[in-house]
Amino acid sequence: MERCPTCNARYKGRSGCHRCGTDLARLLAIEKEAAEHRDNAVEAFNRQDFDTMYFHARRACALLRTPSAEKHLACAALVAGDPATALSTWKSYRRSQPNDTKTPR
Repeated sequence: MERCPTCNARYKGRSGCHRCGTDLARLLAIEKEAAEHRDNAVEAFNRQDFDTMYFHARRACALLRTPSAEKHLACAALVAGDPATALSTWKSYRRSQPNDTKTPR
């Protein structure tokens, strides 16, 4: 988390916002759970357990949809045999990237 979702203050590593006092504990727990699922997806990939990889990548992306999570999900969907999800997730990822990093069509 970079900023408080309530007041937009920079996050300073505490479970409560230093400016407005918003309790950030649940959001931090969601971020941690998403990171654990991402790590589990990578471990499953290393074991070539692509169905488990896909499960964890979907869960991570559902909890916290970031460009990194979308890339993991697109790759997991592809190797797990779900090309439609792989393509739609990859397109979503590409739309989130700045224009200067896109490859020309």
